[in-house]
Amino acid sequence: MPLIGQDVTDILCEQYERVVGKDNCVAFESLKLQIPADRHRLHYVKIRVRVHRYPDGRLALFHGPRRLADYDANGQPTPPGIQAVA
Repeated sequence: MPLIGQDVTDILCEQYERVVGKDNCVAFESLKLQIPADRHRLHYVKIRVRVHRYPDGRLALFHGPRRLADYDANGQPTPPGIQAVA
């Protein structure tokens, strides 16, 4: 039976819960992931978010079902949907 409406890579990746710091950043391992400004909230301070780490090392931040930001393996922001080339 096919999976409809969800990306299987978001299900099969490593997922970690973190709390956003006062600087609107998420600490993950030795990285600090800055959450970019968006139209939904002024900031995400003290909000629980999920960090997804994909097999190729890319990272993404989620608040509930909403994807907040994408990062390369070094924690540098990337445009949504950009994947590293192996």
